[in-house]
Amino acid sequence: MSEADSPTVVLVDAFSTGALLARQARQHYRLIHVRSRANLSATFAASLPAELFDEDLSYADQADDVLHRLAELAPVAVIAASEFGVEVADEIAAKLALRGNDPALSYVRRDKFHMVEAVAAAGLRTARQRRGTDAAALLDWRRKAGLGRTVVKPLDSAGSDDVFISDSEAEIHAAVHAIIGKTNLMLRTNAAVLAQEYLVGDEYIVNSVSRDGRHWFTDAWISHKVTVRDNRRIYDYEDLLSPADPRCTEILAYVSGVLDALGIANGPAHTELIYTAAGPVLLETGSRISGLANPPALDRCTGVNQVGLTMDCYLGEGRSLAAQPSVYIRHEHARCVNLIAHRELPLPAQLLRTELEQLPAIESIRFRIADQSTTRPTVDLNSSPGVVFLVHQDPAEIDRSYLKLRQLEHDLL
Repeated sequence: MSEADSPTVVLVDAFSTGALLARQARQHYRLIHVRSRANLSATFAASLPAELFDEDLSYADQADDVLHRLAELAPVAVIAASEFGVEVADEIAAKLALRGNDPALSYVRRDKFHMVEAVAAAGLRTARQRRGTDAAALLDWRRKAGLGRTVVKPLDSAGSDDVFISDSEAEIHAAVHAIIGKTNLMLRTNAAVLAQEYLVGDEYIVNSVSRDGRHWFTDAWISHKVTVRDNRRIYDYEDLLSPADPRCTEILAYVSGVLDALGIANGPAHTELIYTAAGPVLLETGSRISGLANPPALDRCTGVNQVGLTMDCYLGEGRSLAAQPSVYIRHEHARCVNLIAHRELPLPAQLLRTELEQLPAIESIRFRIADQSTTRPTVDLNSSPGVVFLVHQDPAEIDRSYLKLRQLEHDLL
């Protein structure tokens, strides 16, 4: 079959790990890219594999023209390839009568306040929360609710962008001031903030793929964080969870309920939660593939990966999904380590790669910025200069490799 005769697939905002979907789909399909926004930061724009697409269309200012063009091309699937593209992918898929999620519920899949409200309405455990624009009103709510430590963050963002953990009234005032009016990572202006009770417990990450309302769990991780400047909590590392872990069954049952409440009937999802003394409580869910998706590493560890099963959901008629158990099987141990920059300097990517590749448990290294680009002290996921995957049969070997990695990082970053 020639390229011109290949079926067409539409990817919306194929940035960051969305490029993995593009590379896999390009093997058998003609690709059309749709941008939901007119402008993007240089970092995100640079992550788009533009050479893989036959056309690159802008939906933000030409929605009718784009829909007309896509109707002519008769695509077989429309997929949100990153957090940016969730709402537009829902809308386009519905208008073209293709597999997707109900656009009437798109807002609960993006706005964190409405997300938690929808999950609470489904009878699931949630954090106490309040949205607002006035710090005094939020402080009044906090006092009446009897809360101490409070999380203040944007309603619609990603990557731990401007997430503040506040213990005092002064810190809450400062957090609200820092967030309101700022353009967030999703390129939208923060018109309000979300204040939530601080949840105490271990953090877990659950990745899944759904089809026709049935959910498959591809990988789940227990997350570890460290506190850095300005009392910011940043991701340190995540360990691949054993399905035999005593908490796993309860966590996955809870996430299944969250996916149902948010109307995620088709496609991937990335869910973050805290396991509190009362059980699992949602932080947030993104209806897209994980930002740390790594198909080769997951194929080693579980035999499947979220990217491949997402492609199967939309393009494989669900045959691979149907052949999988609903919960993955762990064959090897894995740790996903976020690099932490301690100062500003040219990223020594080549030297770091050379040194890290000597570690016995090393699987892969992925830098978020180019070699010799200036690092900045890490305060959130987006200021982490890279991510390292460690995979091994022996968890003790992963621990040893991790300690060596942090020592190299301390010396070089």
